[in-house]
Amino acid sequence: MQAPQIHLLHDFGTSCTHLFRKKLHINPEIFDNILDHISGHPIFTNQSNNPQLPVAIQLAIFLNCTGHYGNAISPEDVGQWAGVSVGSVINCSNHVMIALLDLHDTFIQFPTPDSEDAEHAQQFVEARSCPEWRNGIFAIDGSAINLYEKPGLYGEAFYDRKSNYSLNCQAIIMPHNLLIVDYSLGNPGSTHDAYAFKSTHVYQEHDTLLPEDHWIWADSAYPLEKWCIAPFKKPHNGRSVFMLNMHLQL
Repeated sequence: MQAPQIHLLHDFGTSCTHLFRKKLHINPEIFDNILDHISGHPIFTNQSNNPQLPVAIQLAIFLNCTGHYGNAISPEDVGQWAGVSVGSVINCSNHVMIALLDLHDTFIQFPTPDSEDAEHAQQFVEARSCPEWRNGIFAIDGSAINLYEKPGLYGEAFYDRKSNYSLNCQAIIMPHNLLIVDYSLGNPGSTHDAYAFKSTHVYQEHDTLLPEDHWIWADSAYPLEKWCIAPFKKPHNGRSVFMLNMHLQL
C-alpha cells in the first residue's frame, strides 16, 4: 500500500528544489506565479456541495501529468501519487488547461525593449560573450512533441528524423530565464525547422517585434538574416569564421 506523496512538494519547494523540479518540471517560484494568476478563474468554482480540490493541488496534478510521457505516467499513477481518483486527475487537468488557455496572452508575450526582462537578458548575454553581442536577447530552436500513435490522415507526414510520429514545435526563449516569448505548434514532425520557423509570430512581424539592432540566436538549420544569427553552414578556412562558430556554441 503506497501513501500519497503530493504533500512532500511543500518541503521540496523550500529545501530540495531539485526534487520539486524533477516532479513538476518548473521552479517553485514559477509555480507560485502561475498559481497567483489562475486562482481566481471561475473554472475552479462550482455550485456543488462537494468543493473542488485546492487550486494548488490541481495545478500540481496537471504539471505532473504534462511533465512526463508514455509509460512514465498514467492517470492511475498520478492518482496514487496525489491520493485522488482517476476521474479527479482528469478533471484537474482539464480545469487547469482551461484556465491557462484563457490567460494565454498573459503568459506568452514579447517583452518591450525597456522591460526588466530585456535588460536582464542583455546583461546575461554580455557577461557570457562580449558587449557587442548584448542585443542578442532571444534564441530559437525546434523540438519534436511525440504523438501517441500514427495519425490516420496523412500519417507519414508526421514521421520525423528520429523515427517517431510527432509535431514540430518552434520555441523562442530569453536566454537568462528560459522564458518562452513566442512559439509555433502544428506543423508535422517531418517539417524542417527553417520552414516551421516561418509560422511563428516573430518571423512574420520581426520588424515590429524586434527592436532595432536586436536579433535571435539560432542553429545552422535556420536562415541567416540581419535579425536571425546562425553559424556559418559551410565555413571556409579562416580564423574569424572558426572563432564565430566556436563562440556561438558556448
